[in-house]
Amino acid sequence: MSNTRNTFSADWIREEQKYVITIPEGIKFVVPFPTAGKLIWKNKVQKKAFMVEKGEVIEYLPFSSQGELTWQLELQEQGLKAIAKVNHFKPGSYALLQELPITTAWRLEDVVYWQELATEGVFWDQRKLLSDLQGARIVYGIRPTIWEDIQAVEGQGIVLIAEGTPPVPPTSPQLTNLISQQKVSYDDSERVDHFASRLKFVQEGQVLARKIPGNPGIPGKNVQGQEIPPPKVVDFQFRLKKNVKLSDDGTEVIATVAGLPIQHDEYSFGVEPAYMHNDDVDLSVGSIEFPGDVFIAGDVHDGLHVYADGQVEIQGPVSKAEVRAEKGLKIHRNAIGSRLIVGSHYVIRAKLNHDLQKLYDDLTACLLLTEDFMQSANARNLRPGQCLKLIIERRFPNLPRHAAELEKFVMETKDELIQKDLVVSVRTAKKLLWGLGPLEPQALPLLTKLNGAFSQFLELLSVEVPEKLECQVDYVQGAVIECAGNFTCYRGSYNSLIQASGDLIIEGVCRGGRIVSGGNVEIKELGGSGVSITTVQFPGTKRLKVGYCHANVQIIVDKEVIMLDEPYRFLEVYRQEGRVEIDRLKG
Repeated sequence: MSNTRNTFSADWIREEQKYVITIPEGIKFVVPFPTAGKLIWKNKVQKKAFMVEKGEVIEYLPFSSQGELTWQLELQEQGLKAIAKVNHFKPGSYALLQELPITTAWRLEDVVYWQELATEGVFWDQRKLLSDLQGARIVYGIRPTIWEDIQAVEGQGIVLIAEGTPPVPPTSPQLTNLISQQKVSYDDSERVDHFASRLKFVQEGQVLARKIPGNPGIPGKNVQGQEIPPPKVVDFQFRLKKNVKLSDDGTEVIATVAGLPIQHDEYSFGVEPAYMHNDDVDLSVGSIEFPGDVFIAGDVHDGLHVYADGQVEIQGPVSKAEVRAEKGLKIHRNAIGSRLIVGSHYVIRAKLNHDLQKLYDDLTACLLLTEDFMQSANARNLRPGQCLKLIIERRFPNLPRHAAELEKFVMETKDELIQKDLVVSVRTAKKLLWGLGPLEPQALPLLTKLNGAFSQFLELLSVEVPEKLECQVDYVQGAVIECAGNFTCYRGSYNSLIQASGDLIIEGVCRGGRIVSGGNVEIKELGGSGVSITTVQFPGTKRLKVGYCHANVQIIVDKEVIMLDEPYRFLEVYRQEGRVEIDRLKG
């Protein structure tokens, strides 16, 4: 081995096909290069850098190859992929440079080179590849460049041979919950109405939940041409509780009644037609609007309201609030300064029927008297319109006002019976009756025609009040009550306006205010000293019975007014043979 100032050389032992390297001065570390062969130091193969000293001997056995191009086919991912593990080595051997540099860290990688030799190893060809594919039954998804990719491998590598089509996974059915589970949210800029109803309810026929059908998926195919089925769809079924049904195709849960939607668990739905509120109705919960029956265990506070399409029962008092109950109302305690409307749908129709009948009756009489007046000598120099105006002013001064009030009512009220024809007729009648309207040339014939239309409207207008429609209150004061059925007050009424289409019973005291009934009236004690006049109005076909009647009481039977200026221990008023009869015992 020779040595120069910056380089040195190694000895080649041909018989043993190895180099023997004597470490010169200046080399402190040796870094192996396993790819190029083995470095043996102190009789051990070194794979990591190691420290050496001058004069130590290292043996280097270079890697050599006769050359090889072989592969091994392998199926992966349940046959969806085929790969080839390729061995591709060119024939040759690593050798050391003749002049080896002297560096502190001596790296084998820097001093070896590859020298090619004659081919002596195994080299498979493309026909062998096709034969192997056929033997492995790989027939689907074969890549067109596999032979070029195998040849491009240097050393050891993996080549993707074929790739199957994976199955398209199914999509499971999805549940869409439509019963408004979202909490109400407000922007900072929005004003929150604490008096509004916050109940979320559904109407009959409304969809509570919907199933969006899933997709069964699409089969795939592996590299051997075999079909791969997709996973099974995970389905679910609705569980129906009370008052719901499935749509014909089974994908929707539909409410069969109006009410409060209830979700018992993820797939179970029902509707509760009644709402029970076990606390006060105050600002913390807001008002209550519900399409069925409502039960309230507490009070109803100032400024709030309870609207229900069914019956309403309230255990506590109602103070300066509004309660609307379509099918009945019972308040176990007081109603102070409140508005109670029972059967509003029927109340509206009853008022429309009453006001329209009143306009029709007065207008009919007015037109008849006008015709008679026009035939008299006093109207010889007057036009028809002037005659009409005179009759209105002298005999029917309230007729224009009645027409104006009815116009306002039909304009502001929403009801299926109030159609456009009725609105136009009422507005036209008011125009022709008000101010100088009667003086228009066609006023008299037009009013005659309109009155015929009113007669037809009245024939079509029917007010059928359901049986057992009742309003029951323990005590009322300063209240306004409209009931399309019967009304009962158990303790007393003070300065209240009470209108009932059916019978009216006050088992206690009725002082001040006005009572209007379409049925029989029974009052234990009527009127009182030191209070404003107390008025009771009812039709002549019914009766009024009073246990004790104070003075300053006004009784109206149809249009006949009776003033009572002294007290009576018993009072009964009724109409018999066309005359109003009064049975009484002085107190």
